[in-house]
Amino acid sequence: MTGTLVLRKLRLNAIAILIVALGGSSAVAAEESGRCSGPVSGSIPCADEIIVSAQRAPRRAADVGSFVSVIDAADIAAGQYVFVADALRDTVGVSLARNGGPGGVSSVRLRGGASGQTLVVIDNIVVNDPSAPQGGYNFANIDVADIERIEILRGPQGLLYGADAIGGVVVITTKSAGREAFFEVEGGSRGTGRGGATLRAGDERQFGRLTVSGLRTDGFSRAEGGVEPDAFRTIAASARAGARLGGGWRGELQARGGVSRAEIDGFPPPAFALADTLETERTSDYAVSGLIAHDHERLKGTLSLGWSAVDRGNFDQGVETFAAEGSRARGSYIADIRLSKRAALIAGVEAERTAAQVSGIDEHATRGAAFALIEINPIDALAVTGGVRRDEFSNFAGATTAQVSARWAIAETLVLRANWGQGFRAPTLFELNFDQFGVVPNPDLRPERASGFDAGLEWRQPRIALRAAYFETRTRDLIDFSFAQNGYFNINRARSRGVEAEAEISFSEWLGLGLVYTLTDAEDRGAGTPLPRIPRHRGVVTATYRPTAAWSLAASLSANDDETDFPTATDSFVRLDLRSAYSVSRAIEIFARLENATDTNYQDVSGYGEAGASVFAGLRLRL
Repeated sequence: MTGTLVLRKLRLNAIAILIVALGGSSAVAAEESGRCSGPVSGSIPCADEIIVSAQRAPRRAADVGSFVSVIDAADIAAGQYVFVADALRDTVGVSLARNGGPGGVSSVRLRGGASGQTLVVIDNIVVNDPSAPQGGYNFANIDVADIERIEILRGPQGLLYGADAIGGVVVITTKSAGREAFFEVEGGSRGTGRGGATLRAGDERQFGRLTVSGLRTDGFSRAEGGVEPDAFRTIAASARAGARLGGGWRGELQARGGVSRAEIDGFPPPAFALADTLETERTSDYAVSGLIAHDHERLKGTLSLGWSAVDRGNFDQGVETFAAEGSRARGSYIADIRLSKRAALIAGVEAERTAAQVSGIDEHATRGAAFALIEINPIDALAVTGGVRRDEFSNFAGATTAQVSARWAIAETLVLRANWGQGFRAPTLFELNFDQFGVVPNPDLRPERASGFDAGLEWRQPRIALRAAYFETRTRDLIDFSFAQNGYFNINRARSRGVEAEAEISFSEWLGLGLVYTLTDAEDRGAGTPLPRIPRHRGVVTATYRPTAAWSLAASLSANDDETDFPTATDSFVRLDLRSAYSVSRAIEIFARLENATDTNYQDVSGYGEAGASVFAGLRLRL
């Protein structure tokens, strides 16, 4: 099916969903999801919403020049998402590739960038895996049980985040202050069971939070057409505590860890093609961090220290066939200085050590960086920021990156945003040193360098929010794996450009519609071919209907264009998801959903199957 036919089908089905929703009974006002547009759940932040990722310091969304999407706890609950990857999939500018069902390697790409060009930060901890092929983060094992907020910052972000942020940054914040005991259980198709519990105590002065969650499923064959189901098990725990220390000082500690076991399909001889096998992948990941922050009149500063580690192993009928360990230790200090009523300076220093042990290889690297960003508001309607950063590395030459952004309130309801920035990604320890399975290390790898810009408008009325932007990123010396040459090489140049569009419409207090669309033209400029696993067109339409204050119904229709992949391209597809929730009381909520209601046969990654129609139901208890 061509991209044009996919979009035509998306429009027709969106109209059908809306007609069905309008056919219901009248309703009274329902509790809003936390967004400013009524019952619809969306990722366009409200004007007064506080954004942290855009400038690594708290700022009102209305004052930020960058394009940021926000997914909060209310959005997660409304969407009945299980994993963070599920929530990201429905966000503008994001493409997700997952190797089969739950537990399959899940990579996130922003604006056509590679997965290793997406930096992931959880509670001030960078969690990208230095032992992974491109140094990316595997979203397969992170569920939403302890998640309070996700910010997605798109475009090259080298100034504030350094290496690995060419495509953008995903900043995840876990739950903090509050007084509650929250429990959730769910069960459904293919022997799936999920549960989680969160205990929170305290307020803004001091708080503590503990979360435990787990999931099991009998699964289905990851290899398309296979008959042997591939099960998945995972359990995770996290804790966060903080306190005000007096005199403008506060401190926080965070820790998280998880273990998982995923049955996978491999590439057995003699064909070495993806097929049913009895292999498993076991993963353990851990992270700890702490911060001390001070707020003294014009100076706000934060000192952060963090460590993260990932331990992965593949086993074939109990025999280890692959092992990898990656770790990252990082420290930073960021100062937010108010120079005057209309000017501020954000400056910081960072130090980092990464290490990777992959099948007998043991390597490490260090990095140091400093940056400065100045904000100027010459008039109330205009904000301009600009800055520069320098990174120095132990194993290759340093890099200088810069960024400029602007926000202009053309009218009270209309805002223009524009950004230009640079990014940088070094060859990973894996790419430089991996020599197993016939792969030949390439000492001539060069760092990736990128620059990009975007510009767009945001228009908001009491019951409608619209946002659209054009973006373009150019990367030279792009690093990727060449199956023909069996190793990592620099693809001469790459370009990704496109359009992002979002709409959140509340027709009434009981009926809303959300639309997300991304056009991405991502090309290897040397070969003149599309970059892999990036759909040219992707769209999501969500209709939300609340027959009563306690009852909500929603339908989401997603369309994904065909994608270039190896060994063959994946076809375009349209998928429908239905969900409902009912609040029995303020403490008890029951919910259910039908995923892939049309039983669409599709693939995220070539050769890997996805689940057919699936039913899930559960209970939430809040005390």
